[in-house]
Amino acid sequence: MRILLTNDDGIHAPGLRLLAEVAADFGEVWVVAPDTERSGSSHAITLFRPLRLREVSERWYACDGTPTDCVYLGLHQLELAPDLVLSGVNPGPNLAHDVLYSGTVSGALEGAHWGIPAIAFSHFASDEALLPPLRPVLGPLLEQLIPQAKALGQTLNVNLPAADRMPFAGLRVTRLGARFYSNEVYERNDPRGRLYFWIGGSRVSMPDLPGSDCNAIRDNFVSVTPLADDITGHDRLAPLADALGVAMPEAAAKPDDRSRSRKA
Repeated sequence: MRILLTNDDGIHAPGLRLLAEVAADFGEVWVVAPDTERSGSSHAITLFRPLRLREVSERWYACDGTPTDCVYLGLHQLELAPDLVLSGVNPGPNLAHDVLYSGTVSGALEGAHWGIPAIAFSHFASDEALLPPLRPVLGPLLEQLIPQAKALGQTLNVNLPAADRMPFAGLRVTRLGARFYSNEVYERNDPRGRLYFWIGGSRVSMPDLPGSDCNAIRDNFVSVTPLADDITGHDRLAPLADALGVAMPEAAAKPDDRSRSRKA
């Protein structure tokens, strides 16, 4: 099995090295990762400047683009034809709406978009020193999840509780929950007196939503959430058509499987 790895923390990130070492027990590992950190890059793809790809070591490539760029180049320039895409391990969770901003998750989603099963891994703690203790957990997780990712042909978003809470309580299949940041905006001046802004949120709240990824992490379970390539709100199609007084084609009522058709 050939495995393509990426992340959004950069090619020298400890989480990427850890995942590559564990994944090597399952197949031939190739790495195409950003040359520097690209956290929060979401599913951005670079269109208006050239991309550079540099071989760092055997089967390890650094790209000066986003995680999406990395997977795209791995598939369409290096022509790796992987059987699996792995992304991570991200220091910090990707829960609930985090998946919309996450470069880690988007790297995996780009693989699934092209019909390749994919798994994104994130660790609840942002302390990189806590990543090495996850090693004995990651191997058994991959053994469990790789066949399921292949069967689904989609992305599995995996969040692990903080390693200092090991042993974990188990595994839960979850839906996306809710995770709200305090959304501060810091207004400052640079040394030349020009105004700039720094956005973020230091305070986080996660409402109690049974069955959610957030609740699973709170209960010390590893959360596994299947993410579909099709983000259509299928349960809203018929009500919207009725409200607008238009007919809805029968085919629109059923989600298709574009990732499978691409691979075929």
